[in-house]
Amino acid sequence: MRGIRKQSSDTQSSSQPKEKRRLDTKQKKGMLIGGGIFLVAVIALILVKNLTGGSGADGENVLYADSVGMITGTGLGTQNRFTGVVEAQDTLKLTLADNQKVKQIFVEKGQEVEPGTKLFEYDTEELAMTLDQGKLQLEKITNNISSMNSQIAALTTEKKSAPASEQLSYTTQIQDLQMEIKQEEYNYKVKELEVNRTQKSLEQSTVTSTVAGIVQEINEQQGTDPSTGESKPFMSILSTGKYRIKGKISEQNIGNLTPGTQVTIRSRVNEDEIWTGTVDTVDTEKPENSSKDSMSYGSENSDNQATKYPFYVTLDTMDGLMLGQHVYIETSTSLEADKMWLMRDYIVDADSDHPYVWVAGDNDKLEKRSVTLGETKEDMGTCEIVDGLKASDYIVWPSEECKKGAAVVKNDSGTSGSTSDMSGSEGGYKEPVEENAMQEGVPGTEESVDE
Repeated sequence: MRGIRKQSSDTQSSSQPKEKRRLDTKQKKGMLIGGGIFLVAVIALILVKNLTGGSGADGENVLYADSVGMITGTGLGTQNRFTGVVEAQDTLKLTLADNQKVKQIFVEKGQEVEPGTKLFEYDTEELAMTLDQGKLQLEKITNNISSMNSQIAALTTEKKSAPASEQLSYTTQIQDLQMEIKQEEYNYKVKELEVNRTQKSLEQSTVTSTVAGIVQEINEQQGTDPSTGESKPFMSILSTGKYRIKGKISEQNIGNLTPGTQVTIRSRVNEDEIWTGTVDTVDTEKPENSSKDSMSYGSENSDNQATKYPFYVTLDTMDGLMLGQHVYIETSTSLEADKMWLMRDYIVDADSDHPYVWVAGDNDKLEKRSVTLGETKEDMGTCEIVDGLKASDYIVWPSEECKKGAAVVKNDSGTSGSTSDMSGSEGGYKEPVEENAMQEGVPGTEESVDE
């Protein structure tokens, strides 16, 4: 019996460590599960706070404010605006024939010329040789025709005394000679035109300007224009005195311009200096695959690889404009584009004498802002803001949580992180920025004429 008890005691002592180890493992698993649950609870709490607006340091709910410019579409590039350049309405283009070479050029690019100013002189030595060769060919053709006429006269005489069996043969020979004479007469007319043209070139070896203007280009190696695919003229002269505006528009934005669209031309130096005009043509037949324009402005995202199309504006007046001057082209001539239309629901007490909106003020704290209202569009549910707000302000949707001094978070998701006042002043215009400084997706960019 004593031996049996001892064995039982040993068995119990050996089983206790195993049970203890099982308990330790379960405890560890429980701790891991409990820690996971706690972590999930923390994450859920954070998500709930973010979704419900969270709370500020003072325990109040954080309110989100949206950009007035994005809500109303003012001051953030929603109005189409393009850069343009003043160019001559008419351009004198001088080309060379295949057999013409220039001996001397008397002007240079950018030089002002008047009617009668000598531009360049042809190399007449080769022209003289061409003229002499042409005259010899004309003389040869004349001799050939004379010879064939003599042959026809001789065959006609012989035919009269020939037997009946040979009459058809004589007739055929005479008709063949008559056809050859007609071909030679045609060749004579063609060669005569060439000789006369060469003769005229010799007589007018010095070319003079027929207009007052500025020498735009001189292409000694004419070649082909890579942007238009057309042959380059030897020399182009921009006629001064009558101007038009040339701009460029990209393929994504081309639907915004049509012939007949009224536009405002604004000076880049003084925005109060303006001219008016009408879009004359949008040249979709001559795309310009420009990959680098120096300035950009308008209503579409910047895309350096987009195909550009030139468009032209006929001016109502040209006083004060200079050839080559760079300007802005705006697709609205009325003040309608400058009006700010805000959703009526943003305005508290809109029907009273003291309407106001909730604005993100100093230190991102909520404050009341009185506004002056103008017209109302009942069908759109909007009111015109005459005074009190500008595009760079941020406003909050009215609710019970709106209290003076409440914490505000500005929602910049629609403005690519930019919260600055890009309009410069209330109802004003923003300055264009260099293209390489613009971010993809920022509204308000448009390809322009090369500077």
